[in-house]
Amino acid sequence: MTSDIDYGFGVKYEKFILQKIIKEIVFHRRIRAVCEYPANNLMGNNSEIFDNLGCTTRRMKTLHATKIKHDLVWNFCEFENTNNPEKMIEDMLNLSSSYIFIVTQNNKNLGVRLHLLYHLLNGRKWNHGTIKSMSYGAVMKPLTKFSVEIVNYGWFDVPWFILDVYEMGQTINRVTHGKFVDNSDLKESRFEGLPNSIKSSLSHHFYVLAKKKPARQD
Repeated sequence: MTSDIDYGFGVKYEKFILQKIIKEIVFHRRIRAVCEYPANNLMGNNSEIFDNLGCTTRRMKTLHATKIKHDLVWNFCEFENTNNPEKMIEDMLNLSSSYIFIVTQNNKNLGVRLHLLYHLLNGRKWNHGTIKSMSYGAVMKPLTKFSVEIVNYGWFDVPWFILDVYEMGQTINRVTHGKFVDNSDLKESRFEGLPNSIKSSLSHHFYVLAKKKPARQD
């Protein structure tokens, strides 16, 4: 079910681009059963992207005993919010029969710092995680502790204005009456086609897709 809440242009655009990445994963990897763990509402119902592609989805805010295995277990911007990334990855692998998919913010994007400033100026507590955890290295380091194959990774969400408007997008739209960022006609920025070596310094988000290696037969 699609949310009717206006989360601002930044969220709509990142979801629009993420949908293209997920569509490729779903059809190329034949994903049917998906679990979002831990689940949050940063983009409304994050997993509606999978719903719209015909997947059966499950959203778990906390871990509980289950024997159900899913083709893919994922989360959106939870890595930077956990105090124990290895435990989170272990839990995800235990819920998955094949793949885990992790999406984080990218701390090299100037918009992350501006977003922090936005919170400070508005007297709002920063609630988007540890900035040093929002990087390629931070995600890859704990993954090496597990028996997984890195299938794909990359950076995405580089709208034409580069800077992250996220929550600020709602304010900008109110001031400009939607003329600055048009929510009704989302188009992919040309920046999305840049190589990862460049997007790694511009994009708002980073992702990694990992596959469990077969258990060793002794």
